[in-house]
Amino acid sequence: REEAASGAMRTRAAKTREEEKTQSVESSENDRETNAQLEKWKKRVEEDKKRKTSVRDKVLSWFEDIHFKYNITSGLYMLDPWERFAFNLVALLLIFLVIFSAYRQIEFIWRFVS
Repeated sequence: REEAASGAMRTRAAKTREEEKTQSVESSENDRETNAQLEKWKKRVEEDKKRKTSVRDKVLSWFEDIHFKYNITSGLYMLDPWERFAFNLVALLLIFLVIFSAYRQIEFIWRFVS
């Protein structure tokens, strides 16, 4: 019995070694494909860096980034267009009121000091 069990363990060990070898061959092929894809992406990034962009494009890109971050941070990307419009309207109104109140307060303090 013990000999049969040890023989079965040896065959299992041999099978696992063979499986590991085939997996390593498959993973090396996958690594080659992944490395090729990475090289393509690196070339694209380098080309993008070399490409000259105008100031207008940089400013537009910056505004697009800010707009995207605003939508993601506030969760507006989930809303319908009319809900997004209403939310943005209220937000702009609040910002305007804060700026107006700050201006009036500064004006009052300036009169008091002078």
